[in-house]
Amino acid sequence: MSGRRIFFLVAGSVLAVIALALVAAGAGLLWVHFEKRDSDGYYSSGAERFQTDSSTIVSENLDVGTDGPDWLFEEGRLATIQLRGSSEEPGKEIFIGIGPTADVSDYLAGTSYDVVTDVNFDPFRVDYRREAGNLAPEPPGTQSFWAASSEGASTQTLRWEFDQGNWSAVVMNADASPGVVVDVSVGAKVGYILWIGLGVLVIGAVILAGAAVLIYFGARKPTAPAQPASLEGT
Repeated sequence: MSGRRIFFLVAGSVLAVIALALVAAGAGLLWVHFEKRDSDGYYSSGAERFQTDSSTIVSENLDVGTDGPDWLFEEGRLATIQLRGSSEEPGKEIFIGIGPTADVSDYLAGTSYDVVTDVNFDPFRVDYRREAGNLAPEPPGTQSFWAASSEGASTQTLRWEFDQGNWSAVVMNADASPGVVVDVSVGAKVGYILWIGLGVLVIGAVILAGAAVLIYFGARKPTAPAQPASLEGT
């Protein structure tokens, strides 16, 4: 087998593996787009239980594009985030909010609260870090720094347009009392999932076609040269 044919076979095989991975990824994104969106267009997780005997559950700092270009992380350009929570206790009013991390830290300073440090989904488990304190926080709805918030009933839905900055999400009882037990789901509306899925699928298909051509020429046996016709009667 010639060196050219070996090159075609190896290159074609490598490209075929890459192409199949892209096709699978594109198909997966399309499946998520058409099968995993709710009626409002959000891709959402199932509701899971978050609870603490302190007054507050707060996420770790979410750094959104502070080192990236401003145009990319313009408010609402990338996604809209949805947090939906329901109190375990019927009629217990809850609060869900997202605010600048520095302001959230100042608001909770001196109080006892739990920071979510890790979440596993299969099976579900959440790890917390306790920040000790002996002060009682003011009701969260009285604060003016929230970028988005929702309160007033035992089931709340917060929607926040993804924006550049350092952010923290907070779940509390609306009256800031200790003992928070809330089932929370997280969702996002991302308008470009369909187009990314289609683009990746098309690119994978094109690469796969090119790989098939390379493999064909690498595997094809060379045609034997034609024999010159014999001269008779000379």
